[in-house]
Amino acid sequence: MTSPSASASIWSRKLDLFYLIFFIIHIPTILLVDAVTFLPTFLQTNIGLQLRDFYIATYQDKFAEAAPPWYAAFVVMELFYQTPLSIWAIPALIRDNAMVPVHLLVFGMQVFVTTLTCLVQVWSWEDRTVAQKQSITMLYGPYLALGAFMALDMVFRLRGRLLGKRKLA
Repeated sequence: MTSPSASASIWSRKLDLFYLIFFIIHIPTILLVDAVTFLPTFLQTNIGLQLRDFYIATYQDKFAEAAPPWYAAFVVMELFYQTPLSIWAIPALIRDNAMVPVHLLVFGMQVFVTTLTCLVQVWSWEDRTVAQKQSITMLYGPYLALGAFMALDMVFRLRGRLLGKRKLA
């Protein structure tokens, strides 16, 4: 919406700064933890495999131990949708690109729906204790909350732009 020279600094746009930090952290999380075993072997790193082993040993996450087909599809979405979008979002947020609300609305909804699906499945597991389920929920929960919050934030940003334009017409 705004030109790069007229944009407010990322430092003054607190939510965008929060999203920027998230995306900077999200990329290595995907590549070193979530999707490490989905990568071709030449792209798998020792640190990624060690982090994944630590994660499985610590949280007993059945998705990481043996991914069901639908979960594997979610990881593929992380690799082929979330990773490129995250790479795009970093400079786009800094420059206050007008397309940020559109892309982050889709991203937020996708993260919310996939994470909610995972948490529903986690709480159906009969071979994990409540404490183990709570531990996994503490990891997945922030993604659920972030996805919902980001999607709502982008809906309101887009609503303001669309209704603002309509009022001017």
